[in-house]
Amino acid sequence: MLSALEKLIPRYENLPVTREEFLDLEEDGFLYDMIEGVLHLSPSPDFKHSDIAGNFYFEVRKYLESHPIGKVVFETDVLLPDGGDVLRLDISVILNENLGIVKKHIHGAPDLIAEVLSPSTRHRDLGVKALRYLKTKVREYWIIDPSENRIEVWRNNDREWAKESGLSLESHILPGLIIKADMILVQ
Repeated sequence: MLSALEKLIPRYENLPVTREEFLDLEEDGFLYDMIEGVLHLSPSPDFKHSDIAGNFYFEVRKYLESHPIGKVVFETDVLLPDGGDVLRLDISVILNENLGIVKKHIHGAPDLIAEVLSPSTRHRDLGVKALRYLKTKVREYWIIDPSENRIEVWRNNDREWAKESGLSLESHILPGLIIKADMILVQ
């Protein structure tokens, strides 16, 4: 059993691990991304971050209730299909034909990922994680940026992201789903 002081200190930050070791780690009360075999602290989201992610999730969930073509989940570990990284995503969508990748965690690339940028993880979300999503064939990557009051969708063109931003964006893999910035980025 962990003492009260031990519960306040992330035990695994910057720890090099394999995927198997990551999955077997004893809980320490903190969340981590495993990037290139090293654990990086993924701070708990603040209220605004959670509210914005919840708004996006709600819009996708409503869409999927009337168009049952997939599943949407919130903050679930994703084991990318190349045997490498394990990332905790804000929102993942898996189309019905790909639901075989869902086990205790997601074992493969979701069809759509959404991340709400925060100051502590912004560089990872737009950098190394975006490159990993591109390489592992994530089809759409939605970026919600509260500091810029902007949403973007990046579409995978095999070797690069085709980026689109605006006040209202439509998903290509969820036809008819339109996300409006003012619905997601509420104050």
